[in-house]
Amino acid sequence: MKRKTFSLILTVLFLALVLSACTTLEDKVLSSLGECKSREFYTEGAFQDYIDYAKYYYDLVDFTDNESFSKIGHSDIDVLNEHLDDFESWIETYREGDASREIVVNYDFDRSLIDGEDYLHIESKQYDPWDDGNPVFANYTIYFFDIQTNTLYYFHNNI
Repeated sequence: MKRKTFSLILTVLFLALVLSACTTLEDKVLSSLGECKSREFYTEGAFQDYIDYAKYYYDLVDFTDNESFSKIGHSDIDVLNEHLDDFESWIETYREGDASREIVVNYDFDRSLIDGEDYLHIESKQYDPWDDGNPVFANYTIYFFDIQTNTLYYFHNNI
């Protein structure tokens, strides 16, 4: 009996350690904004092959001393759009498989929201599988904050 209890405790501690390590970046970036009023979170896939889309709603956010975000510039918009093209291609792939999937039904990001008043944080890894000078996105996390609506849009791809 003691052996089973000990194994259970070790398993729970291991899972807690793994789960906390997986959310370090998200917690740091999200916590830099303060507490949100509400959020919507959608995910599709499993383990190494998944995408997440979320919206966090805020009353007001002060970016004056925020080191996690930077004001979006023209070149940032190009980089953001490249990532969104990739992300939306995965949404389309899931749509073709089953248009009733939660992430497909609820994905509603509108690129017309993007302007020079907004804030951005991107973590991105690319690799070149064929060594031909055309890298593909390995995984990325995007935090896009729309100032006009006080909404943080979160995109994550780990495909």
